[in-house]
Amino acid sequence: MPKIIQKKDLPVQAWKNGGGVTSEIVIFPKEASLDHFDWRISMATIGLDGGFSEFAGVDRSLAMVAGKGVSLQFGKGGPQTLMPKDQPLRFAGEAKVYARLLQGEVIDFNVMTRRSSYRHLLRQQVFSMPETWAFAGESGLLFLAGGESVLCQKGGQQFVLKAMDSLLLSADDAGEWLLVPYGEVCLFFTDLIKVD
Repeated sequence: MPKIIQKKDLPVQAWKNGGGVTSEIVIFPKEASLDHFDWRISMATIGLDGGFSEFAGVDRSLAMVAGKGVSLQFGKGGPQTLMPKDQPLRFAGEAKVYARLLQGEVIDFNVMTRRSSYRHLLRQQVFSMPETWAFAGESGLLFLAGGESVLCQKGGQQFVLKAMDSLLLSADDAGEWLLVPYGEVCLFFTDLIKVD
């Protein structure tokens, strides 16, 4: 059964270094810690330049929700800029990453999967006309990153996503979804697939 997760209901945790806060959208298994999850999806507000926490054995994808963007330094390589409406950036959780704000605080969207048990696909789409999404994964999440609202329909089921709300899906929800935006929207599509 699909489940709406509203931004206002998300638990918020301040970072130890004081540089930001994280709002956890969903973690699996449900009671897992940051050391033992199979997958985790969250938002973070970054208020200061600083390094990312390292997660050994985890693959990550990062997308920008709000703000002017960040410059990400990966070890000794060249910096990569990530801005709203850019496609998500994928990297290993072990990577040493330093984030520099381009112009004030930002909000990002973060998907993490433990590579021994799950993999993920995260993509971003901006649209203003109805679209269809063939959801075939075991678990999935739709997140409204920008715009006013989008109606999500499958069969007789209807759910309305407001800004920064999510729709959590399970294997029982597989099939073709009709997505009807109110004006132009930016939607993040996350598929979570168990590794055989």
